[in-house]
Amino acid sequence: MRPATRVVVVAALLLVLGGLCVHYGATYDDNWPHPTGDRIQDAGLEQSVGDRVLLFGEVRSVDAEAETITIQVTDDSGEVAAELEVRGVASDVKSGGDVQVYGLLESETELAADRTVVVNRDPSATTYKLGASVVGLLLAVGYFLRHWRVTGRELAFEPRVDPATSDGGPKSEENRRG
Repeated sequence: MRPATRVVVVAALLLVLGGLCVHYGATYDDNWPHPTGDRIQDAGLEQSVGDRVLLFGEVRSVDAEAETITIQVTDDSGEVAAELEVRGVASDVKSGGDVQVYGLLESETELAADRTVVVNRDPSATTYKLGASVVGLLLAVGYFLRHWRVTGRELAFEPRVDPATSDGGPKSEENRRG
């Protein structure tokens, strides 16, 4: 395949990938199976009563003895869409923190939690995530380039030949067995 053809094919595939990413982002909220703050603002929680839901909210108050918390679910503009009392919270939650709560929505104001996850919004968490991603990317690229080499003239990848096991030519049947 000619290098110009390869460049056109790669550019077309990248355009398709970009289009799919935009489509996914544009339809993400519509396909989310749980109520969001915006959906709650528009339609309320009554259609979700009796369902298992996943809600994200800020903790307003904590009653450790009763294992309950009160959370506020906000929409994208920061307006409070709902305030819920969440029962069955056994984790160490502090007022002002953010939580993810999965459980049974018993009424428009009460949620029986199956699972509660405290969200840590520490700035160092973002640095850690980005750093771990960069290290993983470098390891993957390094591993790939250890076994393959790029030919600039042809814009192609070729397998690297191990000089200890081969003379550079195709392997014979005897070399493959031993």
